[in-house]
Amino acid sequence: MANTLSLPKEADIKKVLKKDDKDLPGFAQVMAKMLSLCNDPNAAIEDIAKLVETDPGITAKALSIVNSSFFNLRSRVSAISEAVLFLGLDEIKKICLGVTFFEKMVKNSHKKPFDRTFFWRHCLCVASLSQAIAEEIGYPSPEDAYTAGLLHDFGRIVLDRAGRVNYADFCKNAINYTGTLVEEEREIIGIGHDDLGAYYAHRWGFPQKLCLAIQYHHRCFRHLDLSKEDIQFICVVCLADFLAWTQGMGSVDVIFPLALHPGIEKEIQLDTIDFEAVIQKMDEEIENTSEFYGFEFPSSDQYRASLLKANLKLSAINSGAFPEKGDEIHEQKRSVTASFLAPHSSLDPQKILCATLKAICKDFGFERVYILKAAPPLRRLNVVKCLKQKQFSDQLASHYISMGNTENGFLQCLRNKEPAIINGTLPGEKEVLEKFAVSQMLVVPFCSHDKVIGLLGMDHVESGKKIEPGLFSSIAIVANELGRALENASAYRKAKSASLHDGMTGLLNRMAIDDLLKKSFVKAVNEHFALCVAMIDVDHFKKFNDMFGHQEGDNVLKLISKTLKKMSRPTDHVGRYGGEEFIVILNDTDLSKAVVYAERIRTQIEHLGHLLSDRLQGLGLTVSIGVSCFEDGMKRYDTLVSKADKALYKAKDAGRNRVVSG
Repeated sequence: MANTLSLPKEADIKKVLKKDDKDLPGFAQVMAKMLSLCNDPNAAIEDIAKLVETDPGITAKALSIVNSSFFNLRSRVSAISEAVLFLGLDEIKKICLGVTFFEKMVKNSHKKPFDRTFFWRHCLCVASLSQAIAEEIGYPSPEDAYTAGLLHDFGRIVLDRAGRVNYADFCKNAINYTGTLVEEEREIIGIGHDDLGAYYAHRWGFPQKLCLAIQYHHRCFRHLDLSKEDIQFICVVCLADFLAWTQGMGSVDVIFPLALHPGIEKEIQLDTIDFEAVIQKMDEEIENTSEFYGFEFPSSDQYRASLLKANLKLSAINSGAFPEKGDEIHEQKRSVTASFLAPHSSLDPQKILCATLKAICKDFGFERVYILKAAPPLRRLNVVKCLKQKQFSDQLASHYISMGNTENGFLQCLRNKEPAIINGTLPGEKEVLEKFAVSQMLVVPFCSHDKVIGLLGMDHVESGKKIEPGLFSSIAIVANELGRALENASAYRKAKSASLHDGMTGLLNRMAIDDLLKKSFVKAVNEHFALCVAMIDVDHFKKFNDMFGHQEGDNVLKLISKTLKKMSRPTDHVGRYGGEEFIVILNDTDLSKAVVYAERIRTQIEHLGHLLSDRLQGLGLTVSIGVSCFEDGMKRYDTLVSKADKALYKAKDAGRNRVVSG
């Protein structure tokens, strides 16, 4: 198989590290030899014992684990070669590998490391979970999965040891990040721990599939030319990593919203895994080894607290997914032909769905029509819109259909992309019909780019009438039009968004900002609405381009853009006004509050500059900000921009890195 790794270039590594692997003492040689022996089916225990015994610290730690109450050996052992007689070769390999990694890489630290207790506990959890999941799904080498789980995040240690950005400070600031930790690493540090780990793993001669698991446990991989076994191997580590975070066993002490890798459910039959047994195995192993690594195992109360925090964060993100009522279109008489046109009555997805349901209900005589959308991580179909007796209803709001691997009408509909009548004759159908309080249900798929994105569901919930098969072809045409309409709406939304946003930073462009400022200005004039404008300019930006190149200059602009978006309210409008200059429209904000906001921005970017001080040596990252406020008697909206711009230049003239109001 060709090398499918996409490794960083050596020049990219030098930009983010201030040391090379010579400053990772002994790890490369010992770990590479240990991995080679662990993956060699012909390796004898004497070979492993000889390697381990070259380091007294590793030998002592390994033997202390072997002689613990967890293994409950008949007599105390004093040599690695002796321990294999009681525990077996695979168990000894696992212990020695873990201790080697801990002693050579994790334990040794500089003065201000990030919290390695969380990191090491996370590694052990993912290793244990990976092996348990591999055993559950019948993967041929569960011990290899343990190794991959143990080492999947070791790029974080490299960043902590040798990164130009202080990794401890980066992690402390994690609570302010809006994306995933690895995305923030790429933006702030310049590389993700996954790419960095894969780079060194490959350089040190780690096995290919281990390198793949390290690089792709946070990103898409199904497009690669990989064997089914390698894809399954990566999926095992991805799933184990996800489960560890759900159990409060993350690599840092911050709760992030969780997302299951979309490729996992396509490669692993999640319904066949006994997750209770998998978690229990992790609990037992980690609880019994925690004393040897100097960390406490979380109590059940701590578990529940972590899960609650994760769910609250996820719920806050998903709260925007609830559809607003009142999107109904005006009722009018139409022929059946009008049903085919209904999806194209709008470019708003919610209005498209509403119009389609009403058309089907009216023209085909169904008493209840609803939209079922796929929720892939949960393997189920959720009801997202329901029309009953010409009224939109929340009657089915909590209803869903679980999708296992049992062959039934729902699965046939999704696979074959064809309508199906659900009448309770196939496994699992009867339970669904009882939940929906009907004896029959018609489901028709609708697609986007030839991929099923949902089902139209129809029934006669009041009268219990039989569904006429002759309707299939006509409703299938409506479903096809629905899919096309949603495609068009998505394309329109993307095109409209692109026309209003700056291509590099993703912020609103000048045209969009001017339009929004005009509207806010009119409201301020007519309704005595408080309104302020902040103009932000990067200090000495030309030097960034001159000293580090335009690509690094662009990265600085992206980081500042992200900071502005993160620290602004939903009611504010953030834009790139030109070059290195940004603008924020602060609606319903008086001057004193606007100055406080601007000072928070200035302070946060100055802090970001400190984080990047080693990466951008010799040049601090700061901004100057000018603030203006609407006043009675102002005639033009651009007066606000002009006043803020003048205040900005006063800030620059006064020494930069400050806020001035005008």
